[in-house]
Amino acid sequence: MIKNTLLSQILAVFVFAAAAFAQDAQPQQQQAPAPDAEETVDVTLKIFRWAFSNSLVIPDLGGDGKRTRKVDNSNDIVDLWYKSGDSYRHLNLNSGSMSAPIRYKGPKTMVLYSRHERPKTEDDTSSGSQYDYREACRMSIPLGIDEMFALMFKTGKTVRFYPMNVSPKRLPKEKIAVINMTSHNVAVLVGGHAQVIRSGSNAIFSPKNKKENFVEFQIARMVEKKWRPVYKNNISTPKDERCLVLLYDPYNKKSPKFSVQLLTL
Repeated sequence: MIKNTLLSQILAVFVFAAAAFAQDAQPQQQQAPAPDAEETVDVTLKIFRWAFSNSLVIPDLGGDGKRTRKVDNSNDIVDLWYKSGDSYRHLNLNSGSMSAPIRYKGPKTMVLYSRHERPKTEDDTSSGSQYDYREACRMSIPLGIDEMFALMFKTGKTVRFYPMNVSPKRLPKEKIAVINMTSHNVAVLVGGHAQVIRSGSNAIFSPKNKKENFVEFQIARMVEKKWRPVYKNNISTPKDERCLVLLYDPYNKKSPKFSVQLLTL
């Protein structure tokens, strides 16, 4: 059980949390300006494909409050291509896997393509296959960052992304990022640092009493106007890695069973 002193920390921070998560949870707009007017970025990107169905609220990307809960967690590979400079490069992600670091240089609206082999005509004497690339989805990359993490969700035939700035200045090794992928607003205590995180939002924590290889992670939820402890565990924090925690509900019910997944960047 969470001690009264810890619950007091959570209750106290609730009053001041609005400003904090307003800064950390700004939605990323999906609409792109005209290509000739768009600024360019140069960023290192890691993409993690979400693996579970019926377990989460996809973070609100458009700012309209609408979130999706149905996710296709089939083990098929999402076979996409992206263009960096003048070349098309391959990106394929199995369910639950993290991509290798991608160096992307181009417009801040990153377009991902599906590739289709071009049928040969009778007059075509060239060797090898020719391909056409068709736009499959887009991801907006914020300006002024050099490193980014993106959650990738497959909903039916649609692929969506939730990008997050994880550059070393914003998320150094001593801090921990948390994304709340549940349908509940929760108070989270990470190594003595408490914040309230809205459903579909994220926050970055600065643990006050982080151990060498782990940190205490606690969650409380508002029940009948009182904060109730619902999760407590130690999570491993590798010494030389930057950490991001995905908070989700495997069953997505009114009485949630909170789970966490640690990713290292």
